[in-house]
Amino acid sequence: MSRDVAVVGVGYSEPESFTDYRLSTQTKEEQAFTAVSNALEHASVEADDVDATMFCTVDGFEGTFRVERTLEVLGLGNDVPVLSVNTGGTAGGSGVKVAHEYIASGKYDVAVVYGSPSFDSVVEAQPVMNTNADPQFERNFVTAIQMGALPSSGYMEISGATEEDLAEVAAKNYRAAARNPYAHRNEERSVEEILDSPMVCWPLRRAMTCPVSSGSAAMVVASEDVATEVRDNPVWIDEIDSTSNTFWTGYRTYDWFPKLKELSDQVYENADIDDPLEEFDVAETFNPYIPFEMMEYEALGLCEKGEAKHLVRDGVTDADGDLPVNMSGGTLCTNSGICASLSRHSEVVLQLMGEAGDRQVEGAEKGLSHSWGANLGQFHQMAIFSTER
Repeated sequence: MSRDVAVVGVGYSEPESFTDYRLSTQTKEEQAFTAVSNALEHASVEADDVDATMFCTVDGFEGTFRVERTLEVLGLGNDVPVLSVNTGGTAGGSGVKVAHEYIASGKYDVAVVYGSPSFDSVVEAQPVMNTNADPQFERNFVTAIQMGALPSSGYMEISGATEEDLAEVAAKNYRAAARNPYAHRNEERSVEEILDSPMVCWPLRRAMTCPVSSGSAAMVVASEDVATEVRDNPVWIDEIDSTSNTFWTGYRTYDWFPKLKELSDQVYENADIDDPLEEFDVAETFNPYIPFEMMEYEALGLCEKGEAKHLVRDGVTDADGDLPVNMSGGTLCTNSGICASLSRHSEVVLQLMGEAGDRQVEGAEKGLSHSWGANLGQFHQMAIFSTER
């Protein structure tokens, strides 16, 4: 048995909570309650209608290994199963995949996917991020910033992309974030300002590297019967899948995302997508380090390998381009823990519902979303959403 599955509601914590994780205006419990309550209200669904919750987290960042303790703060009583989903930074996207699988199978009719802010339970996030790599062989030189710098420098070498290209992509994201009330960095920055920001680790300047943000998101996923009952404009999940690589990264080259290329080829085949640049109206990719967005253009088939610089120079992925990408400002402007990967999907859903506010892409009917995470991109996950079944 396989049923059609749709997203019927999206909710965020208060806009003011999307800030430096040390300055959050809401506690973790308040963020959870607000995000889930807003998602349920948006979906016109009551808490009693929810059959299961996918709690998406990285245990070390979240500071908890007992996700069942979240039952009460999520407002769902004591009789709803909570499924813990932990695939590194990809967990928010993986939670949507798990919800889709359960609902498509007929096991549940309504599921809530919750993406936590993750970082506010630790004293300092950076030392935790630095434990991603293998402790014996890699930890001395693969910390959080090296996870961005190694692939980025390798990509620049093989593609011919310049610092100015990277700054153009970053500036596009900052322009979009200025229209997004849920962006941590919500002011425009020019190419010149980005290039003038301090170098952190070649080729990444501070303005090309994500902050560590607070903020939570929730999504309500439902069966076709429920979706058509509660919403006039549900957004259907056409295809969703994920892939994983080994934890040890020593054998890899760092100039591309070959695992994402394999995943996108598989997803497109299943969804009958022949020309992604032409067939999608909007996309959200996981871009904590801005060169990643260009690498993702190529791995997702928007152009040939090494050719993303031409999409950038021609404005193809700008707000008024052929395929607007990261009109939320992306992870570059709001790295809100596991919320960041769920938000890539939530933002596409809002675009297709026509409810993205000032960041709305006119006439969006089909969208692509992607999340990335764990040690040097150990996990990739992507989904295709549509306004039509």
